[in-house]
Amino acid sequence: MKKLLLLIIIAVMAKLNVLAADGGKTSVRQENKVLVLSSYFQGYGWAGVLESSIVSHFSVDRKWNVEVDYLDLVANRDSSFMHHEAERLMAEHDANKKNIVVLLGEEAWIMYRTYMSKEWKNVPCVAIFSGTYTISASNYSSCREITDDMKISLADSRKGINATLINDPFFVEPTIELALSLKPQTRHLALVSDTWQIGFMVREKIKRIVSEKYPSLDLIDLNNRDLTTAQLKTRLATLPKHTAVIFDSWFSQSKNSANRALYPDNAMRYIASSLTNDVVFGLFDVGIRDGVLAGGIYATSEELQSTLINVLMKIENGVQPKDMPLVKLDNANTYLNYQTLKKYGIPENLYPKNAIYYGKPISFFERNEKYILGGVCALIAIVILISVVAFFERKLKRQAKMLLLVSRENEKGKSNFITNMGQLMRSPLHAIQMSIDMLDTSNMNDNNKELLSFINQNKSMLLNIFNDIIDLGKAGENDLNLSLTDVDVEPAIMNIREALGNVSGIQFTIDGDGNTHFVKADPKRFSQVVSYAIVNADYYKMKGKVDVKFWGNQDEVVVQVGCIANFTEKDTEDLFDVFNNRTNPAKSGRSNLELPLCRKLMQAMGGNITLERLADNQWAFVIKAIQNI
Repeated sequence: MKKLLLLIIIAVMAKLNVLAADGGKTSVRQENKVLVLSSYFQGYGWAGVLESSIVSHFSVDRKWNVEVDYLDLVANRDSSFMHHEAERLMAEHDANKKNIVVLLGEEAWIMYRTYMSKEWKNVPCVAIFSGTYTISASNYSSCREITDDMKISLADSRKGINATLINDPFFVEPTIELALSLKPQTRHLALVSDTWQIGFMVREKIKRIVSEKYPSLDLIDLNNRDLTTAQLKTRLATLPKHTAVIFDSWFSQSKNSANRALYPDNAMRYIASSLTNDVVFGLFDVGIRDGVLAGGIYATSEELQSTLINVLMKIENGVQPKDMPLVKLDNANTYLNYQTLKKYGIPENLYPKNAIYYGKPISFFERNEKYILGGVCALIAIVILISVVAFFERKLKRQAKMLLLVSRENEKGKSNFITNMGQLMRSPLHAIQMSIDMLDTSNMNDNNKELLSFINQNKSMLLNIFNDIIDLGKAGENDLNLSLTDVDVEPAIMNIREALGNVSGIQFTIDGDGNTHFVKADPKRFSQVVSYAIVNADYYKMKGKVDVKFWGNQDEVVVQVGCIANFTEKDTEDLFDVFNNRTNPAKSGRSNLELPLCRKLMQAMGGNITLERLADNQWAFVIKAIQNI
């Protein structure tokens, strides 16, 4: 009994140890913390976007604790302020309880590497900024323009720190080249920049590039160390002719955070073009999509977010940042706002072909892609059909040689009509018919006769299908091959009811005025128009059946296809505008291309088709055709 009691006690103790260990693990998981240190104030542009990505990744997806501290270093260019902020951070936070530190902006990196303690420098850290080098805190505080002796390479700057750097550089030289290519008469280059660290770096780089590669350009330096916001507005409005403007960033010199938030960056960015009355170029992904700026060369904010999350996931999986290579976003593309370029008169022949355009109208090919691809498929089908026919006809000995000769002659004749799609589609079928008519069937065996009969029977049907495709494809050109004759309206509608009932199960009522009416129309096309109207009315109806009425007067016959539907007044035009204007169809879940084609067909036959409101949610497609008395 003593041994048994001892075993029970040992088992209970072991179980308690396991539970305690599990509880400890759970506690550790719940205490995972990420600290984000932003050089900027809350809500600033790209930094705010990255903050949201980090919070979403860790706090929402991982249930980690994410803290964001807005250091506002950019508005206080002072190393003593940096030192004070570093001391405050170390007093408020415990480095041993931080899993990852994320730094946003050059200023935060300068502060972190200079003033944070050794235990903080051992915490896994990711710093994101645009500068291709950094400087010391003392040089930062001096607020002097950057010289080569101040520069510290990114690789040297992270020595002794468990950090990796994500560099999102400004593509200054390509942006200058872009501006000069779009404005080839440029004689002056104006740069709008501020006293943030990246502003100093951009000015230094542009001065060097202009000096080395564009010595004939007059560089106009507009920065808020020398100018107030009011003075900047005046300078932009009075720039000399043939000036290209590159907008880095701008903020007012007010120390009041509420005022500064009203005029950082975007306020001046949004009015720069209106002041210069010309295009203005940017260095990063702000203002170009919405047309405030004309364009620039950069990696998008989405690409930066994706790169950051990939690095953070590696750290989560145990990779130390100091062992990671420096990450540089060098996959920049050219982004231009088409409408802004057109607004300020930039000739379209200067637009780079490899650029990504915002606001660019849909091209002819994009607008007609499915029709072009359909035409190509039809041509491929014709080629395949001709190949199959030729394969079997080669078995017809001497008669096959005659067919080959005729086909070759036919190919020579078709070279004069290469631009005529209709001729290209019809000619092979006419050639087949001619060859069949010329064949001597007296010496054919039964199999060959049966094959020849099959080809002859299906040729006419295929030709009719192609004729339909070609004729309807010409609707936008008002070039329809119509056979106008007298069409009796009531029998035509009765035939439609029978056909739709058999094929689609659609039922509708017919209500005439008791008289016989003939219209001047192509029987086939008239029936197609009425059928399309009935099919659409049946699709949109809310209840009941479609009601088809017709009546006539001395000049015209009216066919009214009515139903209770949820159309709006806007639909009266939208449903018919797809073919003419290529706008998006009504959001009905159904293609409305047949309706504009019907309008074209009716107009070609001297009539029209419209959508009209009747009463009490009653709508009707109204078809009017010329009465033939």
